[in-house]
Amino acid sequence: MRRLPLALPVVLGLILMGWVIPVQASHPLASHEGMDLRFNSQNSTDAINSDLAFWGNHAFAGNYGGFRIFDISDPAAPVLVTDFPCDGPQNDVSVWDRDGDGQADILFLSVDTVMEGDRCGAPRHMPPQGGFHPGDWEGIRVFDISDPSAPFQLPGMSGAIYQDCGSHTHTLVPDPTNNRVLLYNSSYPLRNGPTCGPGFAEAAGRDPLHGVIQVTEVAWDPMDPLNNMLTMTETEHPIGYPGDPDNEFDPQAHGLPEEAPMGNPLNNLRACHDIGVLLGVDAKGNPAERGGLAAGACAEQAQLWRIDPMTLLPDTANPLWTFDNVADTDGPGGGDTVADFWHSATFSWDGKIVNFSDESFGSGCPPVSPNTDPAAGADGGPSDSGRTYFLKTKDGKLQSQFMIPRPDASAGSYCSTHQGNVVGTKDSGKYFLVQAWYTGGVGIVDFSNVKNPREVAFFDFTGPGAEGSDNWAHYWYETDAGRIVAKEPFPTYGQDGVHNPDTGRGFEAFEVTVNEAAKNKRVTLGHLNPQTQEFLLK
Repeated sequence: MRRLPLALPVVLGLILMGWVIPVQASHPLASHEGMDLRFNSQNSTDAINSDLAFWGNHAFAGNYGGFRIFDISDPAAPVLVTDFPCDGPQNDVSVWDRDGDGQADILFLSVDTVMEGDRCGAPRHMPPQGGFHPGDWEGIRVFDISDPSAPFQLPGMSGAIYQDCGSHTHTLVPDPTNNRVLLYNSSYPLRNGPTCGPGFAEAAGRDPLHGVIQVTEVAWDPMDPLNNMLTMTETEHPIGYPGDPDNEFDPQAHGLPEEAPMGNPLNNLRACHDIGVLLGVDAKGNPAERGGLAAGACAEQAQLWRIDPMTLLPDTANPLWTFDNVADTDGPGGGDTVADFWHSATFSWDGKIVNFSDESFGSGCPPVSPNTDPAAGADGGPSDSGRTYFLKTKDGKLQSQFMIPRPDASAGSYCSTHQGNVVGTKDSGKYFLVQAWYTGGVGIVDFSNVKNPREVAFFDFTGPGAEGSDNWAHYWYETDAGRIVAKEPFPTYGQDGVHNPDTGRGFEAFEVTVNEAAKNKRVTLGHLNPQTQEFLLK
């Protein structure tokens, strides 16, 4: 696959904002070790493929044009159940079971592009320099999926949650005892919205940098949980960058343009991109009945927050620790890096390690990015980026960082870490990160020796002119809940088609055969919203 002649930082900036530049295709060959692609299915509109969620024997696959539901009873041969059209980038997805019957019945879909209404079918509205209509909307749409073959958006106010600056991603925190879930909403004012960005935010009495995450409680009647009348209550929680010189993220300091197409500015921000949570653990890492920890990937910084055991709200104002690396001491291609954009976070299931990923705006594989962060010093030269980092949960101390070592990962053009999770293993000290890489395929990283992580399995597409597999997400999920298994192979699932949506392979099912991962004792799950780890595994 080959890019049009547009600078890569511009391309990535547009992806962050929901715009994607089309590219042309070639005919790549498969390159793989320790895992095989068993199934793939592109969505029907060639839209960008985004995030995944799982419940029982179903996988829920978001894309910028809607979402699809697959039956994964046979992990090697999924069956498409529903292809539901609902335009609204990014359409990141989570699911839940309100009535406790073991089947998912409600689905949440993140929309961070201004739409001309909150219903599916509303067109996008991106006027030059603003100029919004009274009915313009961005936020979280809500669907009934009780019948996975016939989903529908809930009527009225129950079917849409307006969010200032939209919903780039959200993290579902369950509280079934109180018949509710909390949605930790991550959004930022990269571009303007009806109540977002310079001028528009002030008019609504808001901070133009955003400076918060929004948490929405979605509650239902315990006597009639499926009546589709939901109660929604929102709270805001402040975000800051302690110790950062200007206390904000400046896109231009990372090589992004001042303006994107149609004259929309790229604004500075103080906000978060994604949040990973680990429930069932207290602030010291001990087992807890309620509460837990939240890892905030907050653009300029990685942060760890305590989740209150009573309210399940995150204490964003008082991070337990923060982490950033602003100086590259050995130059491009060296061992240390400067993060472009703290993008996502996930925990090991025993809570000892938290993994943060940096989405790169640079170019090359490994990527090289400009570094003009004021905290980096006067030289501000190019630096390495796009890595994934392993930190100790208890104190935030960096243990190591990792970049794929494969020279053919993307024919030398570009690669960056994106979305993944950790295999739930009962073997003490055994850690395996299941990770996606932009144009670098998918892989399994063994970080049992956390000082020296290594890739033990991968799947990529390579060949003359190819840029490799273009993966948004890659997750471990095994159903048949409650068992302990140590069999091989085992399944993982991915989404391919981000920079190259017209040639993307869409929803993917892989079979992992590598001994180091497959022979460990693994738990199985009844469901998985990948940003939400609902228990501590000791």
